[in-house]
Amino acid sequence: MKKLIFLGCLSNSKYKNTCANAIKIIQSIDPTYTVLDDVPCCGALSYHIGNDIELREHVEFVNNWFKTNDISEIVTTCAGCYNYLTKYYTQFLGNEFKINVKHFLQFLAEPENLSKLDLKHSGKKLKVSYHDACHLRNAEVPIIEEPRKILNSIDNIELNEMENNRTNSICCGAGGGVYSIFKENSDYNSKLIFDQLNRGKILITACPFCFTALARIREEHQIKKPVVKFEDFIINIIEGVDPLDG
Repeated sequence: MKKLIFLGCLSNSKYKNTCANAIKIIQSIDPTYTVLDDVPCCGALSYHIGNDIELREHVEFVNNWFKTNDISEIVTTCAGCYNYLTKYYTQFLGNEFKINVKHFLQFLAEPENLSKLDLKHSGKKLKVSYHDACHLRNAEVPIIEEPRKILNSIDNIELNEMENNRTNSICCGAGGGVYSIFKENSDYNSKLIFDQLNRGKILITACPFCFTALARIREEHQIKKPVVKFEDFIINIIEGVDPLDG
């Protein structure tokens, strides 16, 4: 039985360094987790445009891949993959889907894993803000308190909540074809998220889709405060790199 790190198509194609950081963190906690080549797409994006017959066929194909590769557990770094695997795979396959799926945040937030990491920020106190991604807060098993538990466990890190947070967070506008069809709406939402940073010096997200939208709007509006992926932030803390510079 194998434990798989499921990186997701977007991260694996566009954010290689972030993937490497996630792998480094996960394997430092549990070296039995592995990365495999040619991992199939979970099918999350096609869910919005395909029909049920095609979707079921793809879900069955992926589940058979899991069986062939003897996968029993998954940690995924993608919010969309987590949402899709935990909701729709059970919907289409029922008890045939036997994989234990966790998101990176759930994995890190487990007390024994936080204890192993023993995270400490070596610099002066840093105020950070966390954006709740729709895929995580609206998932079958919502992920809301885990990122806060992780950030609050780090010495010299102060979590500065945004005006809209948890189940009331603002959608970044990256998913569901919104950016493709209603770019102005997507851009407005992403800019509004930055406007709510207040005293936070860094915007942290655990979703590659949110990161893509927020990084784009940051560049377009020349916003000074950085947006970072959760994995990259944690690696900076572990390696003693100033998150504002990393």
